[in-house]
Amino acid sequence: MLEERTEGVNERDRTDRPLGPEPDDLLPHPSMVGRVRRGRPRMPVATVIVAAVILMAIAWAGQWACSGPGEDRVAAVPSCLQVDVVVYGTQTSGLAAVRELAMQAPHLRVALVSSGDFLETPLAQGLCVEDARDIARVEGGFYHEWRELVIQAYARQGTPPFIAGDRLVYEPKVATDALWTLLEKGENPNLLYFTGRLVQASDRPDARYVDIEREGSGFLRLCTRYFIDASLEADLARLLGAGYRVGRHEALYNDLAGPTPAYPSSQNNYETAPQRFSCLLTLRVYLDGNAPPVAALAHPDYDPTSYASGTALAQKNVDAFPSSWTMNIAVLPNDTRELNEGWNDWPDIGLSYQWIFAPEKRGDMCRRVIEWSINRVRYLQEHGYPEVGIASVPQTLYVREGPRILGLDTYTADDLRSGELRQPVALGCYMEYDRHDAFCPNHIETTRYACVPMEALMPRGHPRLLVCTAVSSDYAAYSSAVRMEHTRANMGGAAGTMIIVADRLGLEPGEVPYEEVRRALVERGYRLEVPI
Repeated sequence: MLEERTEGVNERDRTDRPLGPEPDDLLPHPSMVGRVRRGRPRMPVATVIVAAVILMAIAWAGQWACSGPGEDRVAAVPSCLQVDVVVYGTQTSGLAAVRELAMQAPHLRVALVSSGDFLETPLAQGLCVEDARDIARVEGGFYHEWRELVIQAYARQGTPPFIAGDRLVYEPKVATDALWTLLEKGENPNLLYFTGRLVQASDRPDARYVDIEREGSGFLRLCTRYFIDASLEADLARLLGAGYRVGRHEALYNDLAGPTPAYPSSQNNYETAPQRFSCLLTLRVYLDGNAPPVAALAHPDYDPTSYASGTALAQKNVDAFPSSWTMNIAVLPNDTRELNEGWNDWPDIGLSYQWIFAPEKRGDMCRRVIEWSINRVRYLQEHGYPEVGIASVPQTLYVREGPRILGLDTYTADDLRSGELRQPVALGCYMEYDRHDAFCPNHIETTRYACVPMEALMPRGHPRLLVCTAVSSDYAAYSSAVRMEHTRANMGGAAGTMIIVADRLGLEPGEVPYEEVRRALVERGYRLEVPI
């Protein structure tokens, strides 16, 4: 089953690491190479120890039927696969939650569900420059472990992976390998991986389940005790009926009870628009001055004839490229660069809205934006920069913002500025405000510590559910360290720890005592105090 990688390019059929092997090739752990599907993911996997159980569930699932959103989509459910925790989403926070559960509560059966058979975290998808300040004082637990593995990998190469002192830089493959090392350590047979389309869910006391549709395998019901939504889009939380905020205002919405947000337009001052998203290509600078032509790039998301439709860059951006952030700051090991420029953010903020609320279109949007970004690099290469080529193409987009679920507590910009500690479970440090959109201000450079309170992870009215990416905050606080990957890792570690405490004490996650959670987090090396 293992195929050789195409040098420098993560093709859909040759990715760094899928969520698992082909169904006829079950292995104890996910293989290094696999296929990516967007929109309708392919067959998921579990560890070989539970393979027989999974195959039985697949056979039963073939009898199920599906209808539209908001309805009872599963006509008949003869049985289900029983787990203790469903973690939806392979964002950084979801991986951190799974890591804590696997290490601290290996008796719990955990189902990690991804919408595609790849890791969705930006750490594996082209975000290669660490967005953190004072990292030594805020890293801990999962993020610290991942960071050390990356540093060790480059030490073996004799390459220091730092810029500007201690700001970590890395290539996507090295980051991905480190993530999988953490997920696989211990060979826990109770950790199951699935890819599938989210169909239906319930967190009622008498009916707790998540239904997913798996390509070629029909429907699978995961009956569970606890839920963690780690997705950036809050897909699971919204499907369960949790309230949320979105965009640059604080109105409340609910997909089940209403109201739902209006499409961003001049009529509402585009207030419902999330931040713009990007395709974070990894570039390579060829020292001999001759990169492989982008026009000849063989990638499933790239049609070379699309270049003729016009993707010209403004001349000012072409002229400024040698002094750009990409070329001068985002300098990665092995002559590579992170392409993360304002002109590479997709300009239509309406598409950022559709990414959240039209999930069936995400695959097409991903292909469209990837192709557009590749053509921008092609334009650079053909207009004065022949040394610049493409080292790798991400499997999904860098989506900076989604909904913010309404929690028992809401972390605000006032809390951020004051440094108030209110049952903190996750710490981060970055600038006060960093938001990719067309509205000012875009940046407030003042360094701020984010101290996310425990109840911001607890959705109001849903005591069996935790969120650890789309946490309860106002939009200004979200645009600080709250949306950065080191903080998300810490929030995911907190969510996993809250489940562990709930299981030990026989409580719902929304009922756990703070001191028990705090004690467990500190023992694992998470930092919860702002340095003086």
